[in-house]
Amino acid sequence: MKIDGLLPHELAEMRKRVLVLSGIIVVIFSLLASRLWYLQVMEGEKYSDYARGNRIRLMPQPALRGIIYDRNGKVLAENRPSYQIHLIREDTPDLNLSLNKLSEAIDIPIEDLQTKVRENRKVLRFKPIILVDDVEYEKAMLVESYQEDLPGISVVIRPLRYYPYEKNASHVLGYVGVVEEEWFELPENKRRSSQIAGKSGVELLANNTLVGIDGGRQIEVDHLGRELKVISKPVPPSSGKNIHLSLDIRIQQVVDRAMEGETGSVVVMNPKTGDLLAMGSYPNFNPNLFAGGIEREHWEGLLNNPEHPLENKAIQGLYPLGSIFKVVTAYAGLEMGVLDYETTHVCNGYYDLLGRKKLPEPDEISKYKTIFKCWKEGGHGKMDLHSAIRESCNVFFYNVGIEVGAEDLARVARKFGLGKVTGIDLLNEKEGLVPNDAWKQSVLREPWYKGETPPLSIGQGYLNVTPIQVVHMINILVNQGLSVPPKLYAGQPNTQPTQLPLNQEFLKRIGDGMVAVVNETGGTASSVRNEDFIIGGKTATSQVVSLETLENMEEEDREERDFQNHGWFVAYAPAEDPEISVVVLVEHGGAGSRAAAPVARKILDFYYNEIHLPRMQAQSRPSSIQSGSKTPYSTLLESAFLQRPKSIRRSFVMMN
Repeated sequence: MKIDGLLPHELAEMRKRVLVLSGIIVVIFSLLASRLWYLQVMEGEKYSDYARGNRIRLMPQPALRGIIYDRNGKVLAENRPSYQIHLIREDTPDLNLSLNKLSEAIDIPIEDLQTKVRENRKVLRFKPIILVDDVEYEKAMLVESYQEDLPGISVVIRPLRYYPYEKNASHVLGYVGVVEEEWFELPENKRRSSQIAGKSGVELLANNTLVGIDGGRQIEVDHLGRELKVISKPVPPSSGKNIHLSLDIRIQQVVDRAMEGETGSVVVMNPKTGDLLAMGSYPNFNPNLFAGGIEREHWEGLLNNPEHPLENKAIQGLYPLGSIFKVVTAYAGLEMGVLDYETTHVCNGYYDLLGRKKLPEPDEISKYKTIFKCWKEGGHGKMDLHSAIRESCNVFFYNVGIEVGAEDLARVARKFGLGKVTGIDLLNEKEGLVPNDAWKQSVLREPWYKGETPPLSIGQGYLNVTPIQVVHMINILVNQGLSVPPKLYAGQPNTQPTQLPLNQEFLKRIGDGMVAVVNETGGTASSVRNEDFIIGGKTATSQVVSLETLENMEEEDREERDFQNHGWFVAYAPAEDPEISVVVLVEHGGAGSRAAAPVARKILDFYYNEIHLPRMQAQSRPSSIQSGSKTPYSTLLESAFLQRPKSIRRSFVMMN
């Protein structure tokens, strides 16, 4: 049909049809073009990955995490080989058959393997899935030997964090875990899917230093996943940097053994340098549980333990200090002039705030809010400063505290470092509480009552401290007012110590009283005495509940552990030139002289016999005998490595 012969209306209809058809063609080609653009531009990288993934594999080589040493070169945290069983689904013709064979070979329920596959279903098929982590060496070698019968399944060696001393210093070292938000805090070149990250302690604080940079290589594989050739030049991994702590693992082991079965905390320091020699919080935990991902039952056990094993009580636990606070009260009394070395007070076993000459009957005492007991029933008699410290007389310090007043007690306590963090390089250190009128008005909306000062003067009431604050306070005392910040890292530049405005003669007199606590008749810690190593110390027994509350309880309830007093003991030695200071807290242990002092005795005896005495003997020998170079850490590690089983050594060679 010719267009010329068409009528006008027929021609218009024809043109309309052509336009519609043209529009349809344009739409179809536009859709095709947009889809092609989407696939090539928007999804191009994804499908390129799919294409490359069919024949190219990226074989990462994880970097070793830096090693943590103690002050003497002992390894506290290192890396051991961990055998993982990987699955690449793309290389597995019959997934169920391979999983069943693997299940039989290594005696793992098939359901566990199938669950792992389901959990990782979003992982690209040519990328590996970890089916089994940290499998035993024998099982790993069995899988390796049957490689041809298990297509797509392979054994990969990865470094796993290992703590050879297990629970020792666990709260200081911390633990590691699978990468989460910490991964994003790393420099971009240190971000790898194989990374683990520190979760607490030094492992967390020094994570950026300890983490290395992964290496790896690209290889071409056949349809069964077998390596054909290396495509790119291998990039070797760069290990993380090593760290040396001020801890002495020998002392730490003694501390942990001495506190076995107890709850509480111990801190050991060098008062002159501020070096942290040992720190324990009890109960402690084994950080090896976390290295490959902690089992749910272990995690829930730690979280639900009423003794809070994951809490570092040395810096986070808050406790009433008890009689160790008498050091503060004594200094405040001397500074304020309400006390001198000859001042005496008579202790009859009670102190009455109203000054009544005739006291109620003993069984009626608890009903009177103005009467405060001494720990020694019947009293100590006439006491001066020296004897009051030696025998820890409450009544003497009630008198001094009332004359000084709560405001000045609080002021002097802060001078000695209470109520503020020490600055130790560990996370979440707590400030504690040194109460005064302003605090009470702000928090409790009440004024400070005079009857609250006697308990404060012996370290009770609202006062709360951490164990590390207590040993820091004693360090200030024995350093004659020099405040040396605690130091965790060996070789760390010393933070400039601060000379506090404290009277050195007052400090010396108080120190003499602390030496008497251990070395004179009547001292509350005479069981700690060492004739060859003069020790100064102070016991404390801090109440968990008031005497009035206890007296109103049934006898059987009163015996419950949670209502027993905390036992404290703080010590330093040798008294004339201190090189070690110790604080021991035993939660609900009862009297400090019975619960805490024996723990300190074990620590100080070890230090004297194994560290102090050998050093003194070495210094007395001719210099030629003293000379000699220290064994490098690399040599020590090489020696330790060569003593490992051959299979483990071979694994490290494979890993590197």
